[in-house]
Amino acid sequence: RTLHTTCVLCKKKIRPRKAVLSEKKLAKKFIDHKKMRISSGAGGDGRSFFLRDKNTEFGGPCGGDGGNGGDVVAIADRNVKSLENVKSFYKAKDGEDGGKYNGTGKSRHSLLIKLPVGTYLRKEESREILADLMTHGQKQTLCIGGIGGKGNSFFVSSTNTTPEKCTRGTPGESMVIIAELRTLAHGGLVGFPNAGKSTILRALTRATPAIGDYSFTTLRPHVGIMHFSDFTQIAIADTPGIIEGAHKNKGLGIRFLRHIERCRFLLYIVDMSMPEPWMQLHHLQNEFHYYDTSLTERPCIVVANKMDLRESTDNFPEFVNQVNLEIFAISGKNGNQLEILITKIKTLYDDDIVSDKMYGNTTPFEW
Repeated sequence: RTLHTTCVLCKKKIRPRKAVLSEKKLAKKFIDHKKMRISSGAGGDGRSFFLRDKNTEFGGPCGGDGGNGGDVVAIADRNVKSLENVKSFYKAKDGEDGGKYNGTGKSRHSLLIKLPVGTYLRKEESREILADLMTHGQKQTLCIGGIGGKGNSFFVSSTNTTPEKCTRGTPGESMVIIAELRTLAHGGLVGFPNAGKSTILRALTRATPAIGDYSFTTLRPHVGIMHFSDFTQIAIADTPGIIEGAHKNKGLGIRFLRHIERCRFLLYIVDMSMPEPWMQLHHLQNEFHYYDTSLTERPCIVVANKMDLRESTDNFPEFVNQVNLEIFAISGKNGNQLEILITKIKTLYDDDIVSDKMYGNTTPFEW
């Protein structure tokens, strides 16, 4: 039989391609802060019954125990990338009540809440830390379910052969928790808007963040992986730009700094074509003081970007005199001097691994 491509039956069904979303739409879907109310299930009640059977003249107690309520358990899943699909309320099922003929009520299974790897859980009122989900498959019980009550057959004794007593199940626990997603990465790119962070991330890794000649191109964190010949993988995170006064909610604020809290070293990206580029570094460190002073104490690299421009060449000598840190002059757009920067990043990573082994610490996360 001759097949025709125009025939509906013969034509191969082509799946429509997934629509490519813009950075602004993806930023709306990226939720890194969520408030949840969780409640575990209550235990089932015990029942008071007596056996009534035509073959038994004096039936004894036969009330069954209630089942246990379900727990609420948080589990880290690498396939979940955001808190977008996390609900605001979770309630585990209650245990079933006891039945006749010493029938025990059904105990409920735990309610699993899938969260991204790197989620930080704490109570809203007391700010008590509940869990820090660092690895795939890590579980943490948040609320324990209630215990089932006892039926009257449980209270049978030599002195009381026909008890009528039964107990109710205990209620479940309830609390309000805050879930914060903190990106897992070894190094973090920080800098002013339009400093070239996304361009450098594209040059170092296979990540494809949006690039544009305007401020605040990046609206959500991006993570790229650097691959080396010895099978080492170093994760680099790109965060939205920070401006002077970000702690006063100017620009995008400093809430995105939670994504570099786990970074072991930082890369300060400075736009050398701007007037007085050393002030960018000063403002960045000043904003870190308002958020977390420990960020300024971590190993860092100062990257002088956009050295392919004439203004950058004029500002670079004065920048070296003003900054007392190791500086790497590169051009992320043209890829100049990137090999030296990659070597320095690998050195910082190796030094961090050696220090962990010396002090008996383990790697904070696994890829």
